[in-house]
Amino acid sequence: MIRRRSTPAASASNYRPMRLKESHENGVVIFALSGAIDLHYTATLRSLFQSKLNERCPALIVDLSAVDFIDSTGLATLIEYHRDAGWHGGVFSLAGINPNLKAIFDVVQFDKVLAIFPTVSEAKAAIKRGQVPPYIADEPANS
Repeated sequence: MIRRRSTPAASASNYRPMRLKESHENGVVIFALSGAIDLHYTATLRSLFQSKLNERCPALIVDLSAVDFIDSTGLATLIEYHRDAGWHGGVFSLAGINPNLKAIFDVVQFDKVLAIFPTVSEAKAAIKRGQVPPYIADEPANS
């Protein structure tokens, strides 16, 4: 009889809880996230994004350089905010995609939908130059 040792699949439980540090620079809000963005934390993230919509935040950058893991609910939350920010006249970009996230983002082709930059500095410069396109859609979500 051959015994096989199973290896546990990667899951959010193997990662640090999500943390967020908010900063403001020249009219741009920066959310520096760390840990795991998963089902346990997306409600919190959605609430934070909603507060930025309510404030009519003109530009938001999410720094993902310290994020260990993101699941489908986290990916959906980023797409939803991109859409909602565009409908409200704001721009949204991601920065600091580490190799763990890059593999996921490549599979779902996030670079075709979202503005993604290597660093927060590059994202800020692109926003300043007007090179972060807003989301364009026919009608806004129910607010």
